[in-house]
Amino acid sequence: MSIPGLKPIVFYDIPSVVQNEPWSPNTMKTRYCLTFKGLPFQTVWLEYPQIKPFYEQHSLVPTTFRDVKGILTPVHTLPIIMDPNTNRFIADSFAIAQYLDEQYPDTPKVLPNNTAALVYVFQTAFYSAIKGIILLGCFRGAQKLNPESKGYYIRTREEQFGLPWEQFATPERREEQWNALRAGCNTVDGWYAMSSGQFILGDTPCFADFTVAGLCKWIQYYFENQEWEEMKSWNGGRWSRLVEATDRYLDCSK
Repeated sequence: MSIPGLKPIVFYDIPSVVQNEPWSPNTMKTRYCLTFKGLPFQTVWLEYPQIKPFYEQHSLVPTTFRDVKGILTPVHTLPIIMDPNTNRFIADSFAIAQYLDEQYPDTPKVLPNNTAALVYVFQTAFYSAIKGIILLGCFRGAQKLNPESKGYYIRTREEQFGLPWEQFATPERREEQWNALRAGCNTVDGWYAMSSGQFILGDTPCFADFTVAGLCKWIQYYFENQEWEEMKSWNGGRWSRLVEATDRYLDCSK
């Protein structure tokens, strides 16, 4: 659907070494939402060291905090959108989803039928279920960042986790984390098995599905090919089918 006279929303995203291929599963959630709703948008790519100055330039307040060596530290993250139709900046993928549903009520809902609270709980539970993969994910993902972002990313992740980079994905840690991801996927598969359709709320995707699909695409893009091939076979092929069903909404041409 198109809305006559609507100016394109500016979507701030993190680039990868592959042109026009999104890097972050968090920003992918917003890309899915914008395309699903049929809203016009354009992407502005920001490298990691540019994100904090961008916040400061536009007087944006971080919405995420992280424990770094026992100190609760604000994290300057993407996605962010700037809607020229309302002159508003919105940060955080869930807040963006809420804003888009409220501001553009005639577009398909990504948080339908008053499910925002439940979907937020789903997102929290999902990240808890798959958190065992985070070190390996950092290690794999960093290889696909541009040099300007890669050095910054490695340094800040070493600080965050208190580990030297070469210990993030040792063979032992890799196996342990991969098994943890599979266990997490088994848990999430049980949630999906309760649905009457392919998606968590039935036959139509919502923000919860875009959260899961974002992780799957991240693994497809940035993990080793055999790892993605293995994951595709888990849980009766559920994750492969979810990716196939949501790829139409991951518009990377803008």
